[in-house]
Order: sequence, then structure tokens, then C-alpha cells
Amino acid sequence: MAKSKKAKSFSISQMSQMIDKISDETKIIIETEGEMGYINTDIYIMNALLSKSILTGGVADDRITIFAGPPNTGKSYLIYNIARNAQKQGKFVIFIDTEHSVSRHALQGFGIKTDEEHLKLISSNKVEDLKIFLTKFLDGMKTAKDDGAEIPDIVIFLDSIGQLASEKEKADALEGKNKQDMTRAKSIKQLFRVINSDLGYLGIPMICTNHTYEDTTAFFPVPVMAGGKGAEYSASTIVFLSIAKLKTGREDELDLNSTGVLVTAQSKKNRIAKPKKVKFEIDHEYGTNKFRGLEFFCTPENFDKVGVAKGKKEEKDGVIGINPGGTRWYIKHLDKSVFEKNLWTPEVFTQEVLEALEPIIYKYFDYSSFEEQQTFTEKMDNNEDIVDSDFDELDEEDLFS
Repeated sequence: MAKSKKAKSFSISQMSQMIDKISDETKIIIETEGEMGYINTDIYIMNALLSKSILTGGVADDRITIFAGPPNTGKSYLIYNIARNAQKQGKFVIFIDTEHSVSRHALQGFGIKTDEEHLKLISSNKVEDLKIFLTKFLDGMKTAKDDGAEIPDIVIFLDSIGQLASEKEKADALEGKNKQDMTRAKSIKQLFRVINSDLGYLGIPMICTNHTYEDTTAFFPVPVMAGGKGAEYSASTIVFLSIAKLKTGREDELDLNSTGVLVTAQSKKNRIAKPKKVKFEIDHEYGTNKFRGLEFFCTPENFDKVGVAKGKKEEKDGVIGINPGGTRWYIKHLDKSVFEKNLWTPEVFTQEVLEALEPIIYKYFDYSSFEEQQTFTEKMDNNEDIVDSDFDELDEEDLFS
């Protein structure tokens, strides 16, 4: 009787090596362990909204992020902040202006370096032209990387998606036709679909702005992004912005009844942090106060950790506490109380206070872990009382109103 042939083993390690070899040949991305990087927005509460962390967070430096909203909602202001901080991290900025509204002088006013070693400013609003440009550029960078070259650290800005036009729109205008272009959204979708994978392969973030309009086909009008669904599918993070007037008491007869805008930033899509909404201000004279919004986490419950809360100082057996209420905020490390208008300063929000707030805010914006979900499910199955966190007792409208 013939002996059966013994089967050869094929180990996990061998299979993994084969996958790596194929990925090198096909330029397929193999994800490896490593911390995600971020670009600071210069607004602590926005950092948390985007990435959970106020200190090391911000815009993900290897994803597509979109800030969308009506005119004058701070979209360009935000991306200028991000561009400046990206350069501080050593990134080369490619800024695509589709509105022909950005100048080197304006960028310099925001502290952005505009020389050829730090920035390339491109002005075009033709979606087909940009698709060709970006595809060729990214393909060239991929070739350089595959040849063993160390490619520059790059970030691409697109301001804005909503102003992109198609070839058909121009052709119809030249022919005197006044028809709605049904190809524009398709072309924009194609643009993002073509470049998305290459951006990921090269680790290049793309930060975009977009316009929004009211969709009246729903039961209630809702804001939606211009340009179709293509950008929405490709982006990892989408933040909608809206504004109200900012009144500081400094208004004079020439002001338009305000000295700036109070921006509400609402996370519509976020794979890194829980979708939430926060507020920050843009003062036309002083810019943004980066501490605004942190006070919502300076609660009496967190006073022993943070040392800042609204209320009156109480001392018992040598331990300083807080009696909630009133209109003033007690600052433990300064041992004094201040009105809210004097709260958002580096003297109050010192590095020590920021570090104390970091884990509190991080947990608030963090998705629950699998273990936490399992614990919750087990408690529900056992009819146990669910213990809520301090912030769960607060209504979100109260928290961020």
C-alpha cells in the first residue's frame, strides 16, 4: 500500500511575507502599528472635536478633512491656522485656490511662509484640470518613493470644493446655453476617488473647505455640502460651521453690531472622535482665543483635578473646595475669583491646568472601547443600575450653548 504524501506546512509568517511582496509590487498599502499624527488648529476645543486631544491633537495628518459652511463662517481662518502650524512641523504646503481670493500677502498676514521652499500657491477652479494635475503629481511622488527617495512632508489645501467648475459648464456658457450641469458632481466625485488612495499611500493629508446650502426636500431644511457626495465619501472628518454675532462691548458706530463671529463647529463625520459640537470665537481685532470652550469641563465635579470652577471657595480641614453657583470663577492656583470675561487667559489655563483637563476632555470625546461596551451589555443583561459619568448628567445643549 502506497504511503500518503505528507502535506507541507505554510506558516502565517510565510503568508505575511508573500502579502508584503505583492503589496510592494502593486503599491497596496499595508497598515502597520504607529501613532497617528495631527496638525494643531490653535484652538484647543477644536483639537478635541477633531481628535479627542487638546494638547497633541488637531487635523489628522494622513486623512482628508473638510470644513463646510456658508460664507464668513471661519473656514479659511481655520485652514490658515492649520497651514501655519503644518509649516512649523516641517511640512511643505500646496495651496489650491479655486476662488481666486488668496494672495501671498494675505497668507503672510497669518504667519504662513510663502517662499518657494515652503509653499506653492495654485489658482484653478477647473475640476478636470485639477484631477490631471493632482493625479500626475501624486503619481510622480509615488515613483520617487518606490525608487527609494525620501519624499518631502507635504500637506495639500483645497479652498474650496464648492467653487470647482466643470468643462461642460464652460462649454455651455460659451454656446449660450443656460442648463444645469449634471456632470459636475460626477467629476468632483471622480477627482476624490482617483486621488484618495494615492494620498493614503504617500501619507499626505488634504484639508478642504466647502460651501453648504439648505436642502428643502427634507421635512425640515438641512444643510448639505455643495458638489455632490464624492468628497463626503472620501473624507474621514467633516465639520459643519455656522455663526452668530460676537459682541464684546467694544463695538462702535462703524461696527456691524458686532466685533466678530461666534462659530459653532458640528462634527458631521468623524472616525477618530465622537461627533459633537463646540463653539469658538473669531474676533476681528484679536483673532481667536484658543482657551474658549475649555470652561465647559471646569465643573465643580472636576475641581479637585483641575482647580478651576464656577463658584465660591470653601476650605474645610485644610482642603480647598468649591461651592457651586454665582457668576465668578474661582482659580485655585491663583487663589482668586474672576468674572468670565477674564477667564480665558494663559494665567488661568496654565500648562498644569491644560494637562489636568486633557484626560477629562479626551474621555468625553473618545468612543467607548470594546471592553466598556461589553461591561455595559453585561450590566444591562443582569438588570444592574448603570452608573453615568459626571458629564452624562449634563444636557449637551446646556453644555455647549
